[in-house]
Amino acid sequence: MQHFTSQGLKDYETPQEISIDQIRQTIMDYRQAAENAIEAGFDGVELHAANGYLPNQFLAESANQRSDEYGGSIPNKARFVLEVMQELINAVGGNKVGIKISPFHPYGDMVLDNPVGTFTYLIEELNKLNFSYVELMRRSPYFPAPAHYPADDEIELFGRMIRQTIIANTAYDKASAEAALEKGIAKLISFGTLFLANPDLPKRFEIGAELNQPDRATMFGGAAAGYIDYPFLTSNK
Repeated sequence: MQHFTSQGLKDYETPQEISIDQIRQTIMDYRQAAENAIEAGFDGVELHAANGYLPNQFLAESANQRSDEYGGSIPNKARFVLEVMQELINAVGGNKVGIKISPFHPYGDMVLDNPVGTFTYLIEELNKLNFSYVELMRRSPYFPAPAHYPADDEIELFGRMIRQTIIANTAYDKASAEAALEKGIAKLISFGTLFLANPDLPKRFEIGAELNQPDRATMFGGAAAGYIDYPFLTSNK
């Protein structure tokens, strides 16, 4: 398999199983990244444990084939996420730390044998830690869940288990966000795609203005189109 670089075609590297020493170093790399972020002036850091990122890979059997203390059982597969979170808390303080999880979102072919059991355990262990919030993703309509995944609403199912402040995420608009907040489980709603297409999204929500529609064909392309050319409201120019 090959991919393009500025120098032309280059073969992909064959993935190798990360060693225990490399896992320990990676955990310390997360700590250093958190310290760097705070030093640079950020208010806090969020561990991205969703959407196929490394923490998500440890949780999913489709990626985690290990038979040591970081694989096999649900507690072992959750170990990496919990150890990274503890290190982030130790480094910058729990009031500056959050985590993003996607229990039923199989992005990047991250598929769990028992997503409810895995994330119930993970949340129970996260509840023992002192940190700020959990950003809880709903499944994306663009990535259908595997047949063995339950149809439960993630915010309803997992949100009631979480002790920290909950930020609900994925495919919300103004009406659905307000409805979610009225339920009282999530205290905040985060917007991604809508904010990308509407740089003045709060103002549009405030006055009930029409929204720009996201152009998904230009997402993840690496160029300016679709990132900096969505129009503002005329009064905001």
